[in-house]
Amino acid sequence: MQLPVKRRDELGQLSESIRSMAQRLSGYVHGQRRFLGDIAHELCSPVARMQAALGVLEQRTADTEAAGYVADVEEELQHMSALINELLSFSRSQIAAAETKLSAVALGEVVNKVLEREGSAGHTVQASIDPSVSVVATPDYLFRSLANLVRNAIRYAGSGGPITLSARASATSVSIVVADNGPGLPENELEQVFRPFYRPELARQRETGGVGLGLAIVKSCIEACGGTVECRNRKPRGFEVEIRLRNGAGHAGNGIQS
Repeated sequence: MQLPVKRRDELGQLSESIRSMAQRLSGYVHGQRRFLGDIAHELCSPVARMQAALGVLEQRTADTEAAGYVADVEEELQHMSALINELLSFSRSQIAAAETKLSAVALGEVVNKVLEREGSAGHTVQASIDPSVSVVATPDYLFRSLANLVRNAIRYAGSGGPITLSARASATSVSIVVADNGPGLPENELEQVFRPFYRPELARQRETGGVGLGLAIVKSCIEACGGTVECRNRKPRGFEVEIRLRNGAGHAGNGIQS
């Protein structure tokens, strides 16, 4: 919201200049986000065609010396496809932030869906959520955020012990914590991990590092829901991310959604 400038002196002129600059910057940022989303969307079709053609090529080169090269290309194409999907998710979460419709969402139901999708053999994910707890959010954004956090925890710390999801409700807010027993992060990197394309040093290799958009998507989605997200190291070992959202009890929205 911008307040009208009624002054006609130097301060009024300065205020008008600042307001005009803010409007232009907002337009540039929105245009950049839209451009990123459009590029990612346009790349989906050629990548899908390449994957289809590669499937045919894989059949024709089976049991030949070329099979190894085809497998290498397929791996690179899968990595490209994953990057494009992450870009689309990131772009959509930012562009649609102003249009997000919030309602009371049953947290336990969303967590159960996350565990069904992200549960991995050989890794223990434990959830402790009161079925009566609800938060003010968009179901899709909340699901995407928690799924990204669980996936990250499994990727970086799945072998270090159980991963836990817990929630604590107050009269006005709900704190959701996803915690692991992994190596954590250097303290100087904790402020950086929510930046787009940022990957900690321990995650530089493709096999474990992803593309550096998972936590950026979490931040965009949670902020679009009017909440906050922060991370910290645990003592003596581990890492946790805390999401804070408004308590959905008594929210005058569309009712509890799953």
